[in-house]
Amino acid sequence: MLGDNIRILRKEKGFTQETFAQQLNVVRQTVSKWEKGASVPDAEMLSTISEVLEVPVSTLLGSIPEPETEKKSSEEGQGLEEIAKQLAVLNGQLANKAVRRKKIFRGILLFLAATFVLYVAAVILFKTERKRDAEYTRSTLICELEGKQYSYDIVYDQNFRICEMGGDSYINDTVLAGQSYDDANVMISQIKLFFDDRGGTVSVTEKQEQRQ
Repeated sequence: MLGDNIRILRKEKGFTQETFAQQLNVVRQTVSKWEKGASVPDAEMLSTISEVLEVPVSTLLGSIPEPETEKKSSEEGQGLEEIAKQLAVLNGQLANKAVRRKKIFRGILLFLAATFVLYVAAVILFKTERKRDAEYTRSTLICELEGKQYSYDIVYDQNFRICEMGGDSYINDTVLAGQSYDDANVMISQIKLFFDDRGGTVSVTEKQEQRQ
């Protein structure tokens, strides 16, 4: 009955199957299947059809008298049974949509939960890395040459990258000769080599430091 109603109302509006399909953004074959009773539109499409044909949904599901040339003999009981079947199909489609929505919602919740866990893990890892990177070593060099003593501090990270240095200007200007160093081991070796070559001594003490 739904298919007959769509066909009758479509013709009353002057739509061909092609133009009607264009109004609904479907292909002509879909309209043909509805009118033949091979398939039924879902609830959302049924609402769109009612808007295009300018009739309530109840009219689409109800009984519409056909023109004399298109009337078919049918019992009233059969018509009611057909409506019941169509409503059952539509209710089933709505139930399936509700199930799909629930599955999508659960999927979103799982995705958010997984994202949150990854975020927490990333934060913990980041803090751990920061803590590890915050460990520094301060090497204090006490250098003696010809009765004079010179002090120099070098602070570096676990990769021996120098982040701070300073001390007596004699070491800066004469021993290091204004050169820049990135590696603490290289700088310490250079200072030791300078004083050893001139009969001096160098003692090194190390201290661990924590920096934020």
